[in-house]
Amino acid sequence: MTRNQAKEIILSQIKNQKSQTFLIEGSYKVGQLALVREIIQNFNSTNTQDIFWIDKDPEKSSLGLTEIAIIKHHINQTPLYSQYNFFIIKNADFLNKEAQNSLLKIIEEPNKHSIIFFLGTYHQLLPTIYSRCISLYLDPNDSQDLSLGHYDLELEMQSNLELTQQIEQIWLDYLNLIQADEIEILNYTTKIQNHPIELVLFIIESIHFLIALAHTDKTSYTKIRLPKNLNQILDNSITKIQSKQNYKILKDLQSLKKIIFFSNSKNILAIEKFLISNKI
Repeated sequence: MTRNQAKEIILSQIKNQKSQTFLIEGSYKVGQLALVREIIQNFNSTNTQDIFWIDKDPEKSSLGLTEIAIIKHHINQTPLYSQYNFFIIKNADFLNKEAQNSLLKIIEEPNKHSIIFFLGTYHQLLPTIYSRCISLYLDPNDSQDLSLGHYDLELEMQSNLELTQQIEQIWLDYLNLIQADEIEILNYTTKIQNHPIELVLFIIESIHFLIALAHTDKTSYTKIRLPKNLNQILDNSITKIQSKQNYKILKDLQSLKKIIFFSNSKNILAIEKFLISNKI
């Protein structure tokens, strides 16, 4: 669904006191954060003291009891300035089972002054969490540029030139890897591994999505504006990669995400194996 459709549903649920707990899922930085900020602005446009952001420590592999302690501490408190306290759990897929079970007790009988948002991408939460939340899945906007309609990422790129340059570089390195000879492959895999893994996986998926789009819907493909140099290399890749082959790579990519994010496998070894095995 679109961000506006999701916004209408959430606001209706809150205003009619039907639900206070929401699970917002969608692909990488597709608009989950923007949606939550828009919802909060309807109740509290300026003050931040009633808004609590919970996120995974970059050095840790999961969100645990320590990270959600802030919810337990504030959940029964009356908001200082607005109608509600808002608790937003970013990267909720990484909540460990202990943390999720602890949260179940909270979301079963939430305080009347609290709204809880779970933001996810990989659909990894316990069924009992899903059953107790209003669950919504966001679709990308129309793909027009390197962000491919992922609104949160688009906003970041607009305000951060270095990020835009980094994304273009990953695109370039991966497209070059696809067409590299055996000697050059390891050089490009090393370059790619120097970037944030989630961003790398999003870009690889985006490139193969566009390859699939070029084979199935040329009109939609040609509407997407890419830097000229990337467009030329992508066009060359499209002529090399067949639809069946591209589908296998996209399927392998889903497995790679689970290996990297939800197992103990080493990130570098997993992505290197994927890149080499999918060399065209």
